[in-house]
Amino acid sequence: MTDPTHAARVAIGGRFILMLGLTTAITPLSMSIHVQSIPAIASDLDTSYGAAQLTVSLFLFTFAFVQLFVGPMSDRFGRRPVLFVGMGIFAIGSLLAAVAPTIEIMIAARMLQAAGGCVSLITPRAVIQDRLSGLEAARVLGLVSMIQSSAPIMAPVVGGVIDAVFGWHMIFLFLSVYAVGIVATSYAKLPESRPTEGGVVASWSTILSRYRRLLGNRRYLAYVFAFALGTTGYFGFLANGPAVLIGDMGLAAWQFSLILCTIAVQFPLSQYVASRMVMRRGIDKVLLVGAVLQVLAAIAFALVAQSPTVVGITLAMCAHAFSAGFIFANALAGAIGVDPRIAGSASSLLGSMQFTVGGIVAVTVATLPMENFGLFPWILAILGVGTLVSVLAAMAFARAPKS
Repeated sequence: MTDPTHAARVAIGGRFILMLGLTTAITPLSMSIHVQSIPAIASDLDTSYGAAQLTVSLFLFTFAFVQLFVGPMSDRFGRRPVLFVGMGIFAIGSLLAAVAPTIEIMIAARMLQAAGGCVSLITPRAVIQDRLSGLEAARVLGLVSMIQSSAPIMAPVVGGVIDAVFGWHMIFLFLSVYAVGIVATSYAKLPESRPTEGGVVASWSTILSRYRRLLGNRRYLAYVFAFALGTTGYFGFLANGPAVLIGDMGLAAWQFSLILCTIAVQFPLSQYVASRMVMRRGIDKVLLVGAVLQVLAAIAFALVAQSPTVVGITLAMCAHAFSAGFIFANALAGAIGVDPRIAGSASSLLGSMQFTVGGIVAVTVATLPMENFGLFPWILAILGVGTLVSVLAAMAFARAPKS
């Protein structure tokens, strides 16, 4: 019989962590794997760059919306079936994108990808929270996030190579095969871990009542805002980076891919550092370090954007990505640890907020003037200050006496 308040706590080995990490990696991989090919997609589908860029921003908005439903469904029906259905939808969307004859069908396919792909983030996070708690959960989430973070590093390289050799259509066929691989591996290796009460699955009314309590928890909301604001600056760079660095500065697509890799590699590097720090310093202190670094990175970007160079922009975005690595796993662990019984729902709301903010950032950046990156430096500054305020609020709520 399962613990009435939580699923049984069992150790998570290295191979299991690797499997969860590769599962979470498909979402950031699919989000940015085609970015360097957007100009080619726009040309082949006879549309504008702005319309082709919607394959990024509408992906983010769809991801944000559907997540709100996926988490409660995983709490009610289980982690495994929700993962399998979602990955099936993702695979179908990927195949549709590979053969899309118009930009409208391409956008619809990308939205289908997002609708299915969001399970790849929610399920592994919930499984970890089902099995672990506290600092150990934060440590494992950090390790899984490190693997997840390898996707933005590899995405430009993988996408660029596939595009150069086979054309951009094959990028989406590759994603479909990846999704099928996740289903096959998870079917064989991922046991069901959803918590039950006295051996009975919680009813919809019970799950939703806990969800309402979660939304009323100030500390949970502080972690959610820290996570959402502290991890979405990169989305804005994906939106206008190709236009500025490729279109205005004359870089080749492969050169821009290398810049994205250089920036993205900072994320798992800092997550590794944070995973070592958190066991000694605790979640909130590591979050505070990340928030301060993010404000400093935003200031650095604002300075170099006044007279942008490839090296200066790359270094400033590297600093921003490094700061985000401190925030990601720790804000995530703090938020979904508030009520482990609804880890899926907690992860859904957190992820939905992140991708909603990311979509707003991407759309705003893409629609405003892009000379010297336009208002993007100001957006990074707003995100950085908001992250710092949210972290300080979480720390204050933790110290406040419980009523």
